Amino acid sequence: MTKIPCSTRKYIRGEFFPFVTFFLSVGPLNRSIEALVDTGSPFTVLGPRDVLTSRLPITKMKKGETVSLAGYQFFRHPFGKATLTFRTEVGEIFRVELDPLYILVPTRTDRLMMRNLEHIPSIIGNDFLRTHGLALCFKPSKEEAYLEVLS
Repeated sequence: MTKIPCSTRKYIRGEFFPFVTFFLSVGPLNRSIEALVDTGSPFTVLGPRDVLTSRLPITKMKKGETVSLAGYQFFRHPFGKATLTFRTEVGEIFRVELDPLYILVPTRTDRLMMRNLEHIPSIIGNDFLRTHGLALCFKPSKEEAYLEVLS
């Protein structure tokens, strides 16, 4: 059984949530990402925190389906074919592709709004877990979490 370790940390209201780290390669963007594993999310996206620190030209990316997250409105903008590389618990590589990777672009990009969005992470959603045969094993009381590769 292959496992991809996740970290747990207090995120909302002092509760523990699972996060997974991976290396993202898409177009000009190559960097490490820490994403919330959110089984309540129907989709996987690069969140505002990572979009903003990547210095992407978001003012030119205001198109796509409009979605709500954490009380804010975003364009779910298709960004391109991406490779996500994870390390298993034994140090092996687990690599998958997303085509396309979506990024969350705020519908408003004024300075105050951008500051308010800095805390919203990237998200690994149900679409990703289903498509790549992964299950989330999460034990909040023990502060343990991992993704199990099912297929």
